[in-house]
Amino acid sequence: MNSFKYIMFYIALALMYSCEKDNYDAPSAELFGSFIDAETHEPVQSEIVQGSVIQIIEHGWVSGQTNITQTLVVKNDGTYRNSMIFPGEYKISAVQGNFQPIAPIDTFEIKGSTKLDFLVIPYLRIKDASIVRNGNIVMATFKVEKTTNDNIARIGLFSHPNIAVGTNTSLVMSQSTADLNSDPDKIYTLQIDLNNPNFIAGRSYYFRIGALSSASGARFNYAPSINITI
Repeated sequence: MNSFKYIMFYIALALMYSCEKDNYDAPSAELFGSFIDAETHEPVQSEIVQGSVIQIIEHGWVSGQTNITQTLVVKNDGTYRNSMIFPGEYKISAVQGNFQPIAPIDTFEIKGSTKLDFLVIPYLRIKDASIVRNGNIVMATFKVEKTTNDNIARIGLFSHPNIAVGTNTSLVMSQSTADLNSDPDKIYTLQIDLNNPNFIAGRSYYFRIGALSSASGARFNYAPSINITI
């Protein structure tokens, strides 16, 4: 009988502790913004899969103590938003970027709806981009502007049914690594044949131009995607 009382006591104690632990306010703040080219003031296009991310670490209650890192994904258009954040002070870092590295923000307060734009210099800029369909060929023409002394490592035209199209989300692609650095004013041309069996007639696909810098750790820079019905 005594053992039964002890068991019931510990169960009640556990339930009380559980209720006390769960009795916290839900996340009530959000952080949102864009990656902006500091020189052209245009959005810096990104890629959802293995593209730029934002890492935030909430400062702990004890000096020098931090909690686990939260990761915010940047969308293709260079914007981000997370509406499930606890109000507080955070260290914020933009990493895995297709832009020249920027210093982290050591202390930034997030409360309510908080906007934070990142002014960056992309490794490459896709200039004068054009994607047109001519019969069963989709042709892309464009220039690439470098912002560092690093070479252009690769250029590509990517296609996928999802608007998140890019080098890591591509059904059909056309890429080149040849003669990319001899002439800064060169107009590049890439094309995709719509007779490829991966395409289905009557469906729409997104096409997007990208270019990769040889800078260490760089991700692809992109132009906005366009939609074409096959």
